[in-house]
Amino acid sequence: MTIDDYFAGIERGLRQNVKIGKVKEPLTCLASDDFNGLVRCRIIFWDDSYLDLYEAVNTELGYPVRVHYAYTYLREGRRVFRYDNAPHHPEIVTHPHHKHIGPSDRLAPADQPTLSQVMTEIESWLGS
Repeated sequence: MTIDDYFAGIERGLRQNVKIGKVKEPLTCLASDDFNGLVRCRIIFWDDSYLDLYEAVNTELGYPVRVHYAYTYLREGRRVFRYDNAPHHPEIVTHPHHKHIGPSDRLAPADQPTLSQVMTEIESWLGS
C-alpha cells in the first residue's frame, strides 16, 4: 500500500459518509515519499459539530501505521473529546495513547482508536 492509496481511501470514505455534512476544504494530504504522509482536515457534521483530524501515517508494511494522530471533536465550540498519542502522559497505562474528555480536559486511558471507531463515538453524540 502506498501513501497515495491510503489518502484516496480516507478521502473516499469521508466524502461518502452520509452522516457528515461536509469535509471543509482543503482536505490536506501531503506525501513526503511513497510511504509517509500527513492527513489534516475538518469534518463538519449536520449539527455543525466538527472533528479535526490529524494523522501522520506510514504504509511501508503494506498497511497504515498512524505514527502520530489526534482526533478532536467539538460541539458548540467546546471540546467533547480528543484522542492522541503525544507522549506527554507517561503515567497513563495506555501510554502514549490517551483520551482527553470534555472542556476540563479530564485524562483517561485509551487504546489507539481507528477513524471508524471515532466516527461511531461521534454518532452517539449526534443522536443526543
